[in-house]
Amino acid sequence: MNLGILALALLAASPLAQADSYSQCMKGASTTAAMSECSGAELKRQDDRLNQNYKAAMGSLGEEQKGKLRDAQRKWVAYRDANCGMYYSMTGGTIDRLNGIGCEVDMTKQRAGELENLPEH
Repeated sequence: MNLGILALALLAASPLAQADSYSQCMKGASTTAAMSECSGAELKRQDDRLNQNYKAAMGSLGEEQKGKLRDAQRKWVAYRDANCGMYYSMTGGTIDRLNGIGCEVDMTKQRAGELENLPEH
């Protein structure tokens, strides 16, 4: 494989490039629907990242710690859903969708980072 193509592929997959992609998408979005589409794509990216980091963490832990992480993750998902759920109907306007999905993006991104930096045991 050409090294230049490989370098571009790795750069495009980097979190920095993905964050820039989200930022560019939002800058170009002029309607609530377009912003919602950008946020939905970013949520998918962050959710994929979270799942990848969760699997890596589960692969590096002992059985007892795996059980604790599994329990914590289930509780975290329930908390995220409840916390962000209130934003989806806070004002009754179209901005609620953006606020709700924005909450999910932020919380998922933060949790993915926590899992990525989880000490290996």
